[in-house]
Amino acid sequence: MSATTDGGTRDEAMPASTTQPSAARVLSRIPSLWQVNRVPAVWFEVLLIVLFDMAYERVRNLVRIEPDIAINHGLAVRHVSQWFHLDVELSLNKVLVDHHWLATIADYDYSMLHLPLTAGVLIWVFWKHRERYLPIRNVLLITTLLGLVGFWVYPMAPPRLLPGAGFVDTIVQFKTWGSWSDPKVVHATNQFAAMPSLHCAWALWCGMCLFFLARNRAVRTFGVLYPAWTVFVVLGTANHFLLDSVAGIACVAVSSILVWRIYGRHPWVTDDKPAPLDQPAT
Repeated sequence: MSATTDGGTRDEAMPASTTQPSAARVLSRIPSLWQVNRVPAVWFEVLLIVLFDMAYERVRNLVRIEPDIAINHGLAVRHVSQWFHLDVELSLNKVLVDHHWLATIADYDYSMLHLPLTAGVLIWVFWKHRERYLPIRNVLLITTLLGLVGFWVYPMAPPRLLPGAGFVDTIVQFKTWGSWSDPKVVHATNQFAAMPSLHCAWALWCGMCLFFLARNRAVRTFGVLYPAWTVFVVLGTANHFLLDSVAGIACVAVSSILVWRIYGRHPWVTDDKPAPLDQPAT
């Protein structure tokens, strides 16, 4: 604004604090528990994850189940896979059927490993890399939310439930204890939540955490191999198509970009030098 003095004018700049709120002032108006750069509190993180998991399971199972529509969606995805020559699922399924020991490992991995391992990696990031925890945690939460959207928008029968497609449900075939295909629990879960594959999405999230943050070479190697192994498991057990896995990976990519925009930095990679590898004693 301008003011007149002694026949002339002079410009008076408005103070920055009065023209627009500073970042500090904006953050001060946000409760500390929700600030993106806050130091995470243990009790809040435990409560958030528990409530989020309960809501996830509830919403996942609230999807209206219409088997005919879900089967048609599954057949459509299979047709697209065949058209692009990506239909490797039946061949991998036969590999497991012909190798009981490998099928047993894959079945129990699919049924029981992914949730404890994902939770374990999340806890590890919290305790060992707390300065990076919030963006990494948020990638996981947003990825899961995107998966729920997929379950609602495109309920789909997995390969093992497609009539006449020739797939063998290895989890049932080899009597895997406690699986979602077990008759004792089959009615308690949504069997048509197959697109996208959150098994593959969570495995990629775990792999990125281990690869970018771990110092041990063997742990980093596991971080690279685990997502690839998970893709083999979900395809070989006839629980997903390859396109489901691609959709799960896309969920992680979209979530990472969103978090990157929110925080202004890559969720896993910073400007700091990468964590050094542990070297063997000489």
